[in-house]
Amino acid sequence: MSQVSLREFLKSLLFLQLVIKINIINIYMESLKKYLIESSLNALYDSAVDAFPKTKMRQHATEPIIIENTIWIPFVGMKTLFVKSKTKNENREYNSIIVFKNVNYEPNDNIVQLFASDNKIYNLENLSLENNDVLVRCNCNDFNWRFNYYNHLDKSLYNNKRKKYESNGGPPANPKELPGMCKHLMKTVSTLKKAGLFK
Repeated sequence: MSQVSLREFLKSLLFLQLVIKINIINIYMESLKKYLIESSLNALYDSAVDAFPKTKMRQHATEPIIIENTIWIPFVGMKTLFVKSKTKNENREYNSIIVFKNVNYEPNDNIVQLFASDNKIYNLENLSLENNDVLVRCNCNDFNWRFNYYNHLDKSLYNNKRKKYESNGGPPANPKELPGMCKHLMKTVSTLKKAGLFK
């Protein structure tokens, strides 16, 4: 083998090693992301759909729900945003809560101006349906009996958990034991999306 071809071979070998290292780093970062991101809104939505794939309710029944008012409480020092919506459906009222984590209140771009419930204006970077960790809660029966306990296990439950629902001889409330969201939380997310809160 000539000196030139040997040099080219070594260059190719070094390049191949670099590509392998980059692929290993990418695989590591993807696996690490699963641990860093507890649950995003997209993940909880997908999980709720996977938990009950044949339902004609929940994600298919958000249209009649009315958002009567929304409370916005930024916790700048903790980099969180507390959102509580009062939802109305079939003459019943429910409180749907979403707490966004890792909120950037010092954005350089993708700025959203939020008029919060303390009558102050806050600048924050657009939130992400995929990347912001969230805590959620609703006081409806669907969330209480099907998702509350499993969201607690998933670390995506806001406030105290209820005990696991055990039916008396009937089918389990959540056979796949997956976390998720009720239709009131889904409606709240849809409304926040229309308001331009997300990227």
